[in-house]
Amino acid sequence: MLTIDEIAERRLNQERDIATAQRITFAVKALYGLSQQSIAMPINRTESVESGQVCVTIDPDADEFGNIGVIDYNQDRLKVRYSVQAVFPGLYDLITSGKHDPSLLFPVRMTATDDCALTADRCGWHALGCLDFLPGSVWAGATGG
Repeated sequence: MLTIDEIAERRLNQERDIATAQRITFAVKALYGLSQQSIAMPINRTESVESGQVCVTIDPDADEFGNIGVIDYNQDRLKVRYSVQAVFPGLYDLITSGKHDPSLLFPVRMTATDDCALTADRCGWHALGCLDFLPGSVWAGATGG
């Protein structure tokens, strides 16, 4: 049975380990996001559809390397990659118009990458992200067929 002193010592050792760590890798297990405005989603070279509010969630079919992050304390940087799926009302409107293939309702899969600067107190970050449609997604390239 652990004593209170042993538990306190373990906590102190964990805090020391974190304080001396230069890089920490972590898994992203949950994520969701909502856009503040609609965007023009390309259908092909000449057409696009207004997305409406976009909802993004973790892609449940992503491999274990799709949702991972690294904090580098020496550089005060955080890099994180999320494999996500997006849902938006413009897609429903597009399909119900009858002009496009219903296969467009398959999940829109993307990889989001954030390269962040940690705040001075290291309690937060400022992110500048990039979102790429995955190969195989109907939306990848959106050049039409």
